[in-house]
Amino acid sequence: MNTSTKRTLSDTSAAISDLFEQGMRLSLDLLESLNASSMSTMNRMMSPSMLGGVKPKLTTMAGCSCQIPPPCWVPQPIGEVACHICPGGTATVRLRITNCGATKRDIRVEAAGATITPANLALGPMERGFVTASVSIPPDAANGQEYEVLLWVRGCNDHYLRWLVKVASRGTNCCHEVEVEDCPDPIHHWYDHFYCEHPCMH
Repeated sequence: MNTSTKRTLSDTSAAISDLFEQGMRLSLDLLESLNASSMSTMNRMMSPSMLGGVKPKLTTMAGCSCQIPPPCWVPQPIGEVACHICPGGTATVRLRITNCGATKRDIRVEAAGATITPANLALGPMERGFVTASVSIPPDAANGQEYEVLLWVRGCNDHYLRWLVKVASRGTNCCHEVEVEDCPDPIHHWYDHFYCEHPCMH
């Protein structure tokens, strides 16, 4: 085979390789363009005007979590508070309760070992009320003695607050304020189908 033939084959091979590479680049550019166009179309279709003012955010699945949160019908924790009180002192917790539902609701507050004032609230839609719980420490209480109180707020949902009162020689009267939002949950979640109540074994 002479030199000119070798050069022709080499040139032809290089031309085919360049043509193939250009075709691949064109295909990738076309795919990227179609992907951007489809995302833009989806965003326009899911505009606030079409979804009642709520615009969902299109994200990748990389940050998706399949963890199932606790069901809305189990008692909801509203936190923990702690007080250090001298013997003979009084610890107080003030509950700021909001009925964020659309109907009137009777709220009941319960706690063993605490004085509740008032024990019941009648709240209209979006109304707010206050309940005070207090624990009086005996004058002869020993230093380091602890009283644990479980406060229950029962309305649309059951809420609970863990309250620890500890006797201390340098304690002072304390008053915590805790926010309680008693709201119905009108949203049907995908994970609601996975819940079922299992009775205790004993």
